[in-house]
Amino acid sequence: MSDHPNFTFVFTDIEGSSRLWEESPELMAQALARHDTLLHDIFSTLGGDVFKTMGDSVLVAFDDSAPALHGAIQAQRALAAEDWETSRPLRVRMALHRGPAEQRNDDYFGPTLNRTSRLLSAGHGGQTLLSRAAREDLALPQGITLRDLGERRLRDLSRPERIFQLIAPGLPDEFPPLRSLEVLPNNLPLQLTTFVGRERELADVKRLVESSRLVTLTGPGGTGKTRLSLEVAAGLLATFADGVWLVELATIADPALVAVTTAAALGVREDPERAIEESLIDFLRTKKLLLLLDNCEHLVAACAQLAGRLLRGGPGLRILASSREALAISGETTYAVPTLSLPDLFSTRSANPILASTAGEFEAVRLFVERAAVVQPAFALTDENAATIAKICFRLDGIPLAIELAAARVKMLAPDQILRRLDDRFHLLTGGGRSVLPRQQTLTALIDWSYDLLSEKERALLRRLAVFGRGRTLRAVEEVCSGDGVERWEILDLLQQLIDKSLVSAEHTDSGSARYFLLESVWDYARGKLAAAGETEQVCTRHLEYFVRVAEEAEPKLHGPEQAEWIEKLAAEHGNLRLALEWSSESSHAELGLRLASAIERYLEVRNYLTEGRDHFTTLLSHAADVRPEVRAKALASAGRIVFCQDDDATARELYTQAIALYRELGLEREAAHTRALLGFLEWSDGRLAASREHLEATAAFARQTGDRPLLALSLSGLGTIFNTEGDHAKARALKEESIATYQQTGDKWVIGLMTLSLTRVVIPQGDFAAARELLVEAAAIGEELGNEWSVPYVLEGFGNIAVGESDPARAARLYGAASVMRERLGLTPGPGELPAYDGAIAQMRAALAPASFDESWTEGRKLSPDEALDLARSL
Repeated sequence: MSDHPNFTFVFTDIEGSSRLWEESPELMAQALARHDTLLHDIFSTLGGDVFKTMGDSVLVAFDDSAPALHGAIQAQRALAAEDWETSRPLRVRMALHRGPAEQRNDDYFGPTLNRTSRLLSAGHGGQTLLSRAAREDLALPQGITLRDLGERRLRDLSRPERIFQLIAPGLPDEFPPLRSLEVLPNNLPLQLTTFVGRERELADVKRLVESSRLVTLTGPGGTGKTRLSLEVAAGLLATFADGVWLVELATIADPALVAVTTAAALGVREDPERAIEESLIDFLRTKKLLLLLDNCEHLVAACAQLAGRLLRGGPGLRILASSREALAISGETTYAVPTLSLPDLFSTRSANPILASTAGEFEAVRLFVERAAVVQPAFALTDENAATIAKICFRLDGIPLAIELAAARVKMLAPDQILRRLDDRFHLLTGGGRSVLPRQQTLTALIDWSYDLLSEKERALLRRLAVFGRGRTLRAVEEVCSGDGVERWEILDLLQQLIDKSLVSAEHTDSGSARYFLLESVWDYARGKLAAAGETEQVCTRHLEYFVRVAEEAEPKLHGPEQAEWIEKLAAEHGNLRLALEWSSESSHAELGLRLASAIERYLEVRNYLTEGRDHFTTLLSHAADVRPEVRAKALASAGRIVFCQDDDATARELYTQAIALYRELGLEREAAHTRALLGFLEWSDGRLAASREHLEATAAFARQTGDRPLLALSLSGLGTIFNTEGDHAKARALKEESIATYQQTGDKWVIGLMTLSLTRVVIPQGDFAAARELLVEAAAIGEELGNEWSVPYVLEGFGNIAVGESDPARAARLYGAASVMRERLGLTPGPGELPAYDGAIAQMRAALAPASFDESWTEGRKLSPDEALDLARSL
């Protein structure tokens, strides 16, 4: 973060505020209000930015150290002179530290703030401390001196800090020793790197330790359980009179050595006449102490047994353990350590670019940048590399260890090179420092450590889970992963065991069911194990067959009143659908793949996976020589619909023609008629109105004869489009309204939305703008309900057409400009049949506005987000 400006920060807080609140809450509330006003006025008057007030703390940023020091002196004197009515005077400690920080959204971010907070925690009420950085180049006012307190280890466990105490006339200058690691009893190790983020986790775990005697941090390897426990423990040093003591178990293999190692950490001597556990209990019986049991997963039983005995024998003892699975003893509170916060690039499809200002909000990105700067001091987060770094962190699941290993590579590789090489992450992510445990020096070794602790059936399930993508349901896991030594009835227990060992996570959905996830690095690892076991062909085929069944179960629901629910269900399975289709293309299962793709065509259309769907159809149809003709015909028609939605009329016509021929050979006249009706829209787009009318009238007649409502509604809408083109708006409106009424009987909201949009192109030329507004609002609501994006530009342009009709060309240009951004992002261009009306509307705007005014309005529209543009449209 070397490119960020330097600030001098002043942090303050009230010593013993909790006790004051308990003794006199009403008086304390009044006193705190006076305290806040007093400090805010003093610091603000001197040019300080009071950017945060939290309970009894005030956080201020200054450009320079001199006014910060003046502010601290004035504030301490004002506080000392105040006649507080509380049971005891308010004693406020203060800390000044200077360093680089990022200023964003009226807040400040970076390690400098963490360091200031740790400096503050070392002081006492009434005491003001300065760091070496705040002291440098500081001209002291007359009569003011600084007492050098020497280098001290603060509670962030990183490098020592040279600390100075403010000495000023009228203020106390004698205080107890600083609350640094040298003074408080502990064996916490010095950390060589800063601790990034985790503010919420630190607060959560601290509260748990204060309320529970045994807290176990759980999570996959590399998520930072150990570092989090050390930081929490450092922050609680003053709470435990007899200290905080770390017991490192990672290198211990023999369960019998757990108690011995604990005794050694506490300095308890072994007595040959009694068991070491008895000596530990005697030692802890009168102590108020926090014990850290680190890396318990390979010694769970021994750790659980020892923890239980020590807690029963030492009432003042609390234990903070870290393990990939819980100790599972009475009274234990578990806390699953999450990965670092990171942008969700899987679900985010925003047009807004990822910039340094937005990427820097995420802990994973900040960690990458800070660790990269260690090996490449000039490295910084910029608008040019922010998106790449965000993608690296996303690919690494926000796992701190993996991010640190990747960041170390910036010494040789640019971020975009690192991103490209992440497909081979287990070779890229190597080379942890010599001080790191061997199992943490490479990503492979890290996951090997967990895999080797599994039973054979647990290993089998873990590697089979790798055939899924982006989550799994219990039903899916049972059907795909059972067999060959793993019975279906065993799956639930095995899955729970993998969750307990932090290799699988469970997330509950809005429907109340659970989905099961693997971190991407564990997923990559498990895929390698699946291949090594020779199970890839068998398990991937079972996965494909399962999702064909899911898709064909969903297909009829996608065209009826339950479509929103089923679109969401398929969206949750999108990663699995994609993997299944890819497998069908790679293997000899083209027919299964075509059945799957055809069944989910409506989902692909609504959620704008048109290019992806087209690619799957193209590949699978090229391998379809041995596919049954009825499957091939349906796939041709579905592929035609996909490319028709992309306005590729020529390819759509070719696919539809092939599908109709096959349907007729098979005697499937209903299916042929549906496809023929769609082919009628292509003829309209080509300007062949007579041919289009002939075919749509024929399909309408067939639909009335057979009672096929969807086909009738489709045909009526097409005929309405023809009449609209010919200028008979009244006839067109009647046909399209009949079409919508017919579709409403089927409950197919998606097509109702499309038909509603189509009707606006009839009522606007009629001048019925009120009806047009209602229709566009309805279309937008349907698109939002179904999670559709590509209808939004059409809605915006519809409102723009109303604005043109109501002589508001500037608003129309803004709406069309906003729509143009979405068209570009989604790859949408006006089709041949739409282009004349599109170009005509823009021509009308240009004719009504001066060139500069049109360009200004268009540019303003392009800056709007989709939501802002829709708000503008609805305000018409």
